[in-house]
Order: sequence, then structure tokens, then C-alpha cells
Amino acid sequence: MDKIDTLMDDIQEQQDLSKEISDAISRPFGEEFDEDELLAELEELEMEENSKRMAKLPSAPTVRLPSVPQSSHRTPSRKRVEDDADMKRLASWAV
Repeated sequence: MDKIDTLMDDIQEQQDLSKEISDAISRPFGEEFDEDELLAELEELEMEENSKRMAKLPSAPTVRLPSVPQSSHRTPSRKRVEDDADMKRLASWAV
């Protein structure tokens, strides 16, 4: 009797497995997957991969820039002086 029960259980398991395989084959591919979810997961994996690549890159060398002059006194350029003279002549002409 025990052998019959064991055999019946084995047959039931095989039938269940056969049904699962049949269902999987009969379903259209991609129906059980959400495309947006898969794209989001792909983007996340790409970001992780890019982060790993960035971590492996050598750091940029430190560049020492010249210091900025602290005085606020500026010598006017030659062009600026000429423009100022022209503006004074125009102003005197307009009066």
C-alpha cells in the first residue's frame, strides 16, 4: 500500500511539472515581465558599472593657479583713456 501511495505521489508530481512546462511554453514570451521594470533595472546596473569605472580612473592632477592681485587700483587702458577723452569732447559739443 505504501508503494502505491509513493507511486501515486510521484505520478502527481510529474503531472504538475508537465503542466508547468506546458503553461510556460503556451504563454507568449515577455507577458510575465514588465518592460519598464526591466529598463529601470538595466539603467541601475549601468549606473553601478559606470560608478565602478569612475572609481578606477586616476585622479586629476592638482593644478596650482596664480594668486589674484589684492589691490583694487587698476590702471586704465590706453583705449579707455582715449574713449574717455572722446566722450568729454562730445559732452562739451552737446552743451
